[in-house]
Amino acid sequence: MSALDRLGKLRSRLDRAVFFANVLRASKVVQPIRPSGIAHFVNSARSTKLGPHLAVMFHAAAHPDKEAIVEYDGTRVRRLTWGELDATINRLAHALVARGVRGGGRVALMLPNGSEYLIAQQALARLGATAVQIGYRLKANEIAFILENAEPGATIVHAEYLTAMRDARKIVGKGGQMLVVGGDVKPGDPELEEYDRALAAASPEMPPRLKGGDGGGVIVYTSGTTGKPKGANRSWRKTGFESVADMILQVGMRADDRHLVTCPLYHSAAPAFVAIMMSLGATIVLQNHFEPEAALDIIQKERVTCSLMVPTMLIRMSNLPKETLAKYDWSSLRWVMSGAAPLSTEAARRFMEQFGPILWNFYGATETGLVTLAGPHDHVSRPGTIGKKLRGNEIRLLDDNGSQVAAGQVGELYARNPTLISGYHGNDDATKSSQRDGFFSVGDVGRLDGEGYYYLESRKHDMVISGGVNIYPREIEDHLSTHPAILEAAVIGVPDPEWGETLRAFIVLRNGQSLTETEVVNYCREGLADYKRPRKVTFLAELPRNPTGKVLKRELRDYPA
Repeated sequence: MSALDRLGKLRSRLDRAVFFANVLRASKVVQPIRPSGIAHFVNSARSTKLGPHLAVMFHAAAHPDKEAIVEYDGTRVRRLTWGELDATINRLAHALVARGVRGGGRVALMLPNGSEYLIAQQALARLGATAVQIGYRLKANEIAFILENAEPGATIVHAEYLTAMRDARKIVGKGGQMLVVGGDVKPGDPELEEYDRALAAASPEMPPRLKGGDGGGVIVYTSGTTGKPKGANRSWRKTGFESVADMILQVGMRADDRHLVTCPLYHSAAPAFVAIMMSLGATIVLQNHFEPEAALDIIQKERVTCSLMVPTMLIRMSNLPKETLAKYDWSSLRWVMSGAAPLSTEAARRFMEQFGPILWNFYGATETGLVTLAGPHDHVSRPGTIGKKLRGNEIRLLDDNGSQVAAGQVGELYARNPTLISGYHGNDDATKSSQRDGFFSVGDVGRLDGEGYYYLESRKHDMVISGGVNIYPREIEDHLSTHPAILEAAVIGVPDPEWGETLRAFIVLRNGQSLTETEVVNYCREGLADYKRPRKVTFLAELPRNPTGKVLKRELRDYPA
């Protein structure tokens, strides 16, 4: 290595050191800590492997009496300090070890949004085990697919979903111990144990260091909007955090934040943001089930400062009647992050018109982590942008031959960064087909402008070819959403004997509004090229979505003509 190369490496390391120092200072993470707290943290850290869970252990030692979790579950509100959270995590870790869980093992979690979910994820990380996240809306055959693929050795399940879980286990013939949350378990069942009873019998001290595994991780099953879900396998030890730190600095995330969780924790975005906020020592406020007015009530009561919401939630919030909005004080909100599904410019504009310029939007996926970030003013000045790439990211826009497209041209978006998953669990073919030269794609199609801002056009499989012309439904959907009577829109391609494909629009109207098919078509004709107008318009009460807010276009394609 030449002297010039060594100097370049040194400069890069110094730049990273200065950058992370700025993040720590701006986020107010570094605070005074008693010597006894330092000693407690050091002793505990020796019993576990490196990973982001060490930050939670540090905050428990540094300020054990600070509020860590506030949980709203119907009429019940539960509060846990960092010290209480730490002890409960240790109790669950001991209970899992007693039931055969070891480093490198996998444990299925089928739980609603609650403190038990966060405790389970942290307990598994301390043991070096992997969480297998299962959506609580899934049916037995869907659960069975995940159990067959992931082969978890134990399960933590809420009593409400126990029947579906047991049916799924019968289908695949796989067992293992189950801890049941929120329900009574009849004595004598060798498979089942009450969660509370198991924790009460366990030690609150740090569990012993286990052999095996590489520090734990998580397997998140993708939404399956185009077919069977794939298990995105993320190892904590192999995950970098430069893009996360960049987001923390740009958005202004802080240790004194109070973060409202509204999205399902079994997906990827919600637990990722919880992990970010907990690593800063912030307070997590859990809403068991999202309702827009109830969310405003929690924001007011808890002086919530920030939240992650999918665009559907933002639309529902901004669509509340003015008299309802006037009842609540949301002035404590400093930032709201949109993610997990495309955010239309009109949805962003309407939200900020009501709540102020506090809306950020990130692009990323379960497989790629955080890739780009757009700020509140970007939505207005650059309609449709997903922002600029975050630190640590490389992005390529490629054509079908794998060649990079020119600036302004549309190509499939491939990203490479330290937060990429290690692959799809038990599915090497899917892993290989999603990568090119170490860059990962989830099938999104985008473009880059001359100032470094990225824009999404559509998913690659959503692109419509009509009369030999490529049409990206996202552009038409964004245009339709600007109509004052339209709440949401989705556009798909349908077979046509003359054109190959033509466009069909599905429209959800705002309360009290009415439109005809002709009016919708004419609105597109007035603002878009003629070939981009839908030939068929269907009005629905709501669009079919998965739990993270993504429109299930495969269901729309099956909709009767």
